[in-house]
Amino acid sequence: MAEELLTLEVATPVGLALKLDCESVAAPSVQGEFGVLPGHLPLLAALRSGIVKYRVAGEDRFAAVGPGFVEAGPDKVLLLTDVFVRPEDVDAESVREELEEAESRLQALEGAYVGHDYEEVARDIEWANARLELLAAAAER
Repeated sequence: MAEELLTLEVATPVGLALKLDCESVAAPSVQGEFGVLPGHLPLLAALRSGIVKYRVAGEDRFAAVGPGFVEAGPDKVLLLTDVFVRPEDVDAESVREELEEAESRLQALEGAYVGHDYEEVARDIEWANARLELLAAAAER
């Protein structure tokens, strides 16, 4: 049975946020979502903020990750990201407030959709949306 599982690790700047064995992993990359099953060929990809779905004992579980990198192989998936959160750790009201504030900052840029300020606001909006999507995905289970 060990050959049928992947070790999933999520590392953040503060340490290992998650380590477990799972049946599959799906994650968001800058080129779109990708999936990994046991026996996968080696893969290195850039992550974007979004939902990571992983299957443990036949049950889908979800988490949100920020931008980073993923390295996958036949028996392990390693996500390196700045932020990681499980659904139970997300306060929907706080996230909605963060999203409103970020959208206000975006409007204040008055169409200057280039440069550091825009990139920072876009990351904040994408991270807030990822956490809201996480709550929606967890509620559907």
